[in-house]
Amino acid sequence: MFKAVVEAIKNGRSPLLFSAIEGPRMGEIAVRDGEQVAGDASLIPDSVDPENLPAVSDGVLIERITTPPHLVLCGAGHVSVFTAKTAKMVGFRVTVIDERTDFANSDRFPDADCILNQPFSEALSSISDPNTYYVIVTRGHRDDNLCLRSILNKPHAYCGMIGSKSKVQVVFQDLMKSGYTEAQLKTVHSPIGLPIGANTPAEIAVCIVGEMIQVKNSENRGSEWDAPLCNAIESAREPYAMVTVISKHGSAPRSAGARMIVKRDGTIVSSVGGGFGEFEAAEKARDMLMHGPKAARYTCKMNNREAAESGMVCGGEIDILIRITEA
Repeated sequence: MFKAVVEAIKNGRSPLLFSAIEGPRMGEIAVRDGEQVAGDASLIPDSVDPENLPAVSDGVLIERITTPPHLVLCGAGHVSVFTAKTAKMVGFRVTVIDERTDFANSDRFPDADCILNQPFSEALSSISDPNTYYVIVTRGHRDDNLCLRSILNKPHAYCGMIGSKSKVQVVFQDLMKSGYTEAQLKTVHSPIGLPIGANTPAEIAVCIVGEMIQVKNSENRGSEWDAPLCNAIESAREPYAMVTVISKHGSAPRSAGARMIVKRDGTIVSSVGGGFGEFEAAEKARDMLMHGPKAARYTCKMNNREAAESGMVCGGEIDILIRITEA
């Protein structure tokens, strides 16, 4: 069923995952992908509040599983080069759109997941993932206008446009004449980025990505499964332990839904926060792989001394579910 989750998110869907975290059914899971249900359907409650996830209800952890956030750069100039590199470093998938092959190419964007040498309207029409962050850094008003028209007509997580106040005003006025509302235009981050006084392309990239992170972490967009985690699930040929954070208290770094995989040889894929807590969780997972049980709930408590010794600022507590999963 974890492989079914990976298949769904790779196809742009965000399935719901239900995991029993207590009692005799601990470790059992169910997946709801649209109207399709796999696994133990009795774990699924009659109603789920999609705006309040992850959540625990009647001994079941309920999550919406999503792909990592997707950055789409409209334009391949100098700012885009640094923005792509910075966004990739913090976990975004990156797509670059620009017809100019001498600008949009793998030499200039070695970290990009996808480069589209197409007209903006054509390329944008092929992107429909609502967990997408659009950054408009084109050559001028006409292309800015085309990009905004396409983006504002589809679900998205973020839309930002670079440019002077006069340039932005011209574009907005034209869109309002075409029927776009003031409420729609207010969703556009322009001026783009956090106000940190950025000047160089690299500094501007930092302020843009900083604002995207701020938006991502202030809105509940689900439990993200990163590429290494998804790849490990798809390629698994032997049992592994799936470690899931159920809740955190204090200054523990990762929230409910954070995951890592632990293999028999001790290999760890992804993270539940690092440091002392992750070490303990990995040791417990390896022991369960060798000796059982198939599922267990475990709490790692860190006092201030332990936290300091493991390089963290102060103590915290993570409540985790460890489930042994057949390949």
